[in-house]
Amino acid sequence: MALIDIPNQKLEDLVTFPALIPVKAVSQKNIAEHEFRAAVFAVTRELVPVFLEEHITIRASSAGSYFSATLMVTFEHVDQVYALDSALRAHPLVLRVL
Repeated sequence: MALIDIPNQKLEDLVTFPALIPVKAVSQKNIAEHEFRAAVFAVTRELVPVFLEEHITIRASSAGSYFSATLMVTFEHVDQVYALDSALRAHPLVLRVL
């Protein structure tokens, strides 16, 4: 179950904010790594102003067609979790958010 599947109140009951929560995003096929990194960083930084690019880990798929980004984000409140999830899902370079 993804974080987005947990109702707001339930997530607040499970997590004490501020909280460090990993977020994973998968790129669309055949996107350049630097372009994907820049996109997920920009989206995350807009919603979590203290987020640093060094908190992104990128891994290529075995065929090199996709990239996955793990973002270690310190969220100040539950609304940031849902806002980031929605923003990443809406981005054209992002295929999936876990």
